Order: sequence, then C-alpha cells, then structure tokens
Amino acid sequence: MRPLTVIALALLLLPLLATLSCAPPPAEPAVVLVILDTTRADHLSAYGYERETTPNLKRLADEGERYDNAWSQAPWTLPAVATILTGQPPHRHGAGRGQRGMYGVAPEVTTVAERFQRAGWKTAAFISVLWCNPRLSNLNRGFDLYDFASSDESNVGQRTAEETNRAAMRFIDEAKDDSFFLTVHYFDPHLTYDPPAPYDTMFEPDDSADRLGENFGSAAEIFAIRDGRRPVVGRERQSLIARYDGELRYMDDRFGELREALERAGRWENSLVVVVADHGEEFWDHGGFEHGHSHYREMLRVPLIVKRPGGEPQQIADRVRQLDIAPTLTDFAAIDSEGLPGRPLGSGPARYAIAEGSLWGGDLVSIRSDDGLLIVDRATGSTRFYTADDAQERNALDHGPADLHQLLRALPLTIDRSVAPEALTDEQREQLRSLGYVE
Repeated sequence: MRPLTVIALALLLLPLLATLSCAPPPAEPAVVLVILDTTRADHLSAYGYERETTPNLKRLADEGERYDNAWSQAPWTLPAVATILTGQPPHRHGAGRGQRGMYGVAPEVTTVAERFQRAGWKTAAFISVLWCNPRLSNLNRGFDLYDFASSDESNVGQRTAEETNRAAMRFIDEAKDDSFFLTVHYFDPHLTYDPPAPYDTMFEPDDSADRLGENFGSAAEIFAIRDGRRPVVGRERQSLIARYDGELRYMDDRFGELREALERAGRWENSLVVVVADHGEEFWDHGGFEHGHSHYREMLRVPLIVKRPGGEPQQIADRVRQLDIAPTLTDFAAIDSEGLPGRPLGSGPARYAIAEGSLWGGDLVSIRSDDGLLIVDRATGSTRFYTADDAQERNALDHGPADLHQLLRALPLTIDRSVAPEALTDEQREQLRSLGYVE
C-alpha cells in the first residue's frame, strides 16, 4: 500500500477511533429485588391466568427464569419479607409473632443488605407496608437508604406503586454507574382493593349491578367477613376478585415503568433482577378470605422470576423457596454468603419447603415434599396431610409420613427471645387495628 493511501486511511479512521476511545465504560453490575405484596401466583398471566393481569412480568418470564414451584416461608408479610431479606427461616431470623408479642429480626442475624454494604455496594430499599417499619422489623439494617412509607387509614392513602417508583427512580439516577442493591416493594394488591381508573373496572363482569363499592376491604369489613357477619357471594365475589386482578395489572404496569427507568440508565442488561411475592391471598379456596391464617397453596405458592445478564429463558419446575433468594443475590455479586442455609436458584431442587407460623390462624407449621403437604397446629396437636396428587389440597388425611412429622418436631416451638419485643407506639397499634390485623 502506498504511503499516501495509508495516511488517507488513517485520517478516515481517526473519528471512529476517537469515538471508541470516548465511549463510556459499561456500568457496574446492579442487583434489583422486587417484592410483590399479597400476590398469588395463579392470578398472574405470566403463570397462565386467563386474564391479562401481568404482561410486563410475562415479558420478564419469557426472557428469564420462571419458577413454577416456589414457596413462601410464612403466610404473612413480616416473617416472609424477613426471610427474603436475611436468607434465614423464621425460627432463625426471629421476626414474627412470638409468645410475648411481635418481634423484628434478631440482632445477631445478618441481613442481605449488610452483606452488600460491607462489600462496598450502595444499598437502598423502598418499602410501603406497616409490618416492615424499621422500629418494629429491624429490616433497615444495612440499607444506606431505607425509604419507608405507610398509611394509617385501613390502607386507603397507602403509597402507590407509582409513588414508590418515583422514589426508587431518583435513587437509580443518583447511583449513576456505581454497583447497587435495590429493593422495591409494591403494596398495591393488599387490601383495600382500590386500584385507580381504569384498573378498577378493567376486569369487572359486564353486569355490574352487584359491583362492590370503592375501597373494599376496610378493617370493619375484614372482621365482619371473618366472623360471618358480612357474606360475600355470587357477583360480589366476582367483583372482589376482579378488583384484586385490577390491582395486579396496575402494579404490573408500574413494574414495566421501573424496567424502563433501569433501561434508560443503562442498568438493565447487566443487572440481576429478582421478582417475588411475600405470600398469596385466599378467595374462599378453603373457606377463608385474605391471608395470614393458613398454609395452603393459595397462601404459600408465590411467583418467582429471575433475569440474569445473558441468561437463557427457562421454565423451572424444581421446588424452590424464598430461602434460596439470598444466596442467589450474593452468588451473583461474589460477596459473603456464610451461614445462608439456602442454595442459589438454578442449582437444583430443594427437598422440602417449610413454612412457619401465622398471623391469626394458630401456631402452624407445614412441610412440602414429593410425598405431599403436612400441616401441624402445634397449639392443638391436630395434623392434616394431603398427598402429592391432591393438587387442590382438599382431601385431608390424619397423619402422613413419619419422617415429615419428625422434621417438623425438630423446629423450635415458638420464637422465644430473652428480651421482650419493643413495644409498639399507640399510633402503630392503631395502624394495626385500622388495617384489620387486631381488633
């Protein structure tokens, strides 16, 4: 090649070389954990539900890993979220209802956020549920920013997913290219069922003569439904479920907006994203309503979707647990995972899924295995066993396999700490009453 030709070629390449040399380096990895409150897996179109309740989560599931056999470790928020954010079962992390009152996470238990913080990651959580307030739960440990907001009006006026997103998006923008662990909690599917328009009527039956009123699920209504003074039947029940499904669609659209924010910030592609519910919701599947009172599948089976950088789409039937989320996060970040009893998602099935306690259904423990489901009420000694081929858990047997009983007997009987739980303020106690948790 002639010298002049070489010089001309070099001059042509200079702008390209300059552009490449000025290109910003790829952003550091991020971990995004999204917790969906009160979300039962079989009401998500991402899991085959006939109503299109979750198109954005379906898109995520189509791109990543959808776990079809994922289980919560408790039927209500405080112990379930504590398991997600510590990687420990309820009898180890200690958060929940004990003999002397309500407890938060035990001081000696390390949270996932503390592990990330010690490794130099930025940490932030945006939480919108009373049970996870920092004074009660201790779940704020390890978060540089623990943005907590909760209503005191029977969930009316609760921070919406849209408002939660605005706060979380500010953190994403401010984090720039730093590694971060972000937890976003959406409360919306929890009672009251009050999605904004057009979600409030999106799934209502055409004949709306018996449509429920707005903000269904006040504390007074919950108590009346529980004790039989307020029957919900026929079209009213259809309307109630339609309203719940509208809450799911509203939340799903907000998740889509959170994804768009991560994409605009250049953080989506190289981030680990995990979406999971704390627990489900009952619609009279076993004669009850809402949550916190049983260990049946509508209460404990949860959606769990994982998107890894460069990962392949998969539908995974392995039995997995909320316990397995923490080691998945720490494994991705290559940080301390000492003392975590779970196993990273995708590394094989868990032999058992154990759940502990209830909010208002007694001292329950349960275990799921390939043999079926065993539920024990430790206060009364009653047992119920459902074989694995009894998919709807309808036909109870009295006892069940001896090895499952032996495993449950090995669990501590109750949360028992030497120090009494920190007393709730009058305001917090009134919040619980207004939410329908205590009379």
